[in-house]
Amino acid sequence: MPVPGTTTDEYAHHPQKPQRTKYQGTYPISKEDKVKLDLWMSTHYKALPEPSSNEAEEMGVVPSFPYKDVPIYGDTADIMALYLRGVWGCLLTPKNVSDLADTIGIRYHVWVATKKVFEKFPQGSEAFYVKRVLRQFLFELSLAMLGSVKGPVVTFIDSRFHDSKTAMVDEARALVDLFDRADVRRWRVVITLPATEDGIRAAHELTKKYSIGIHLSMVTSLAHACACIEAGATMLSMNVAPIMTWFDKKDGDEVEYSIGPGHPGIKTIQSCINYIRRNSLNTSLLVTDIRDWDELKQLDWVDAVALNQTLLGQISVQGLTTWSPEIMEDYKFSPAYRCAREAKYPSAFLNHKRGIGMALSAEDRSLMSSVVYIRLGQNNIFMGKIEDVIRNEVDERLCVNAFDPYHPYSIWS
Repeated sequence: MPVPGTTTDEYAHHPQKPQRTKYQGTYPISKEDKVKLDLWMSTHYKALPEPSSNEAEEMGVVPSFPYKDVPIYGDTADIMALYLRGVWGCLLTPKNVSDLADTIGIRYHVWVATKKVFEKFPQGSEAFYVKRVLRQFLFELSLAMLGSVKGPVVTFIDSRFHDSKTAMVDEARALVDLFDRADVRRWRVVITLPATEDGIRAAHELTKKYSIGIHLSMVTSLAHACACIEAGATMLSMNVAPIMTWFDKKDGDEVEYSIGPGHPGIKTIQSCINYIRRNSLNTSLLVTDIRDWDELKQLDWVDAVALNQTLLGQISVQGLTTWSPEIMEDYKFSPAYRCAREAKYPSAFLNHKRGIGMALSAEDRSLMSSVVYIRLGQNNIFMGKIEDVIRNEVDERLCVNAFDPYHPYSIWS
């Protein structure tokens, strides 16, 4: 029986049954191994033999008890990559769209969006058209992605509105209205807002008042997640890489933490997963920005995973499965479980007199500032690149509309 440490979050392991195996956490699994695992579960679940037994090894798979399939979201704007990999959903971000901003596919959707906006609004300034073409472009691109996946498309609004609740609410409503007019079911479209204070409050209004599915991105801690859940968000996402990096460097000197359940970054993410599961909440947690499989294998019972094209290529004929550790004798003594158990539910962050940010601990505020605001700065650059492509198309259309065939040189005068 494991004994909680008296001076550390680590806990000692003693012989127990069953015991975690190399197939722990969340990991790729082939269709063949999935069948073997199903057979093992159906015949051995009640007996719960040692997972490391020779019988399990002879089957070619070391089972996890119990497990579930994990929906995969393609973190890419490449339609063919989504179609060929057969993923469940699509996660569009300013980064993955800007990465393909110079490709024919993206430029085609910009052209279509520009054409439709100019047909609807024959007169307007450049700024007027750029704003509306950006919204129409995100709709056109998301609509195309819906044809390549069976599940939802998580799209975004201009992240430069992150400090204005009113702007985010208005823009999200306008974008969803385009999907409503196209008869797209609400569950298939989720709108991303950054998990800033204004973003959380905008999510609360959009979910409660307008029944719009909201994804709050860049969640960084359990308290931060509680505030987002309180706002009614459909989905939260946590960025593994920047969270792990912050803990590695938080004291000024880089610390060599081993990649395992004891890593404070893994503990932070796992505690949010456990909080959602312990309280049977409808909010799902999406894990993003995964650097390698070793990080993902430390996380149990995740709701969904977003994989970039590199990781998607590594599981082209596989899926993901995740282990549920609840039958482990030491599960309730783990630091992540203790944090989830001690966190208050329901929380009351939205009513805090000094704001959500001041309701967080100093460490949580520092982590939030490092992850969220650095990423928002990067998103500004990505949005600028997307906007440049749109502006070029708008300027060309304005130039064509201004052309007078009876005075062909007047356009340059």
